[in-house]
Amino acid sequence: MTDPVPSAHAHAPFAPAAARATVTAAALAARHDLVVCNECDAVHERITLARGTVARCRRCNALLGRGHVIGTEKLLAFAIASLLLIIIGNSAPIVTLDFQGVVSQATLPQAIEATWNAGQPFVAVLTAATALVFPLVFTILRLYLLGSLVRGIVPRGFVPAMHMLAFVTRWGMAEVFMLGTLVAVVRCASLTSATPGIGLFAYGAVTLLITAITAAGTHNLWKRSSEIGGNA
Repeated sequence: MTDPVPSAHAHAPFAPAAARATVTAAALAARHDLVVCNECDAVHERITLARGTVARCRRCNALLGRGHVIGTEKLLAFAIASLLLIIIGNSAPIVTLDFQGVVSQATLPQAIEATWNAGQPFVAVLTAATALVFPLVFTILRLYLLGSLVRGIVPRGFVPAMHMLAFVTRWGMAEVFMLGTLVAVVRCASLTSATPGIGLFAYGAVTLLITAITAAGTHNLWKRSSEIGGNA
């Protein structure tokens, strides 16, 4: 993270923890000029951030917003591309192994199944969750939210969807899967012929897209929903 933007003025927090979600939604719907910290519910005046700057909560230092050049429409295009690449990444081979003429290929679901059958259920479940389920849910939630906001509609269940988006963003680890797979391919290269497959390249592109989407933050979504003025 970069240095905080000093012009984000903090106001006193006004919401108890038990009513956090409700108060946050109400504040954002009622005042377009305010932004509420997701971590401590402190209320700040919304300002326009220059490119490359970030705003942090003066109370808990949590990230409030980021000056980003990618707009809502471009983020929607990124999310669509991410979904297509996830489909390709799970249907095409991750790697092709050639050992003395015996060729074998495996997609990500097949690799997870093989790991399970090899007596490593914890590793299989962890891989499936962090490399497949969470990135997929993250992408679908983004599509659901952005698709409606771009059309000028606040989607049903906006606030719960935003909280779920924050949760899966923390646990999606496609980049860790990419790094682990690359290390495995390099190590296998000393024993057999290992060729990265289309699935691996697709996941590389997914990693870049998800990183770009995540870097844009979620406060543009809150702001857009407030401007539309719908009730989640």
